[in-house]
Amino acid sequence: MPKQTVKKKPVATKKPTAKPKAKPKAKTTTKPAPKPRAKTKTTPKPKTKPAPAPVVVVDKEVEFPYDMFPWKLVHKERNEKRTCYFQCEEHRKKHIVRYNLNKKDIIFMGYKYD
Repeated sequence: MPKQTVKKKPVATKKPTAKPKAKPKAKTTTKPAPKPRAKTKTTPKPKTKPAPAPVVVVDKEVEFPYDMFPWKLVHKERNEKRTCYFQCEEHRKKHIVRYNLNKKDIIFMGYKYD
């Protein structure tokens, strides 16, 4: 007698049922009342102009110590202040170009006989 095979019945899979979305609950807690602050009135500070820098008269011999170098250049290089003296204006211009000095770097440029 041949063996009989038993076939299983297909089982229906359960579909997930969509639950109705619940409405968000209203908050029943309230924030505590802010602490009262002392009322202070701020008055704007009066605008004052900065005092002009005092004009300092310096002796030419102190300002230009070398007779052969009448052109002077004072500039900032990193964190130090450099003072350079030149024989002619072309040498001063060449120095400015060589070291890429900007207007903000140059503190003073002058000629002894002005």
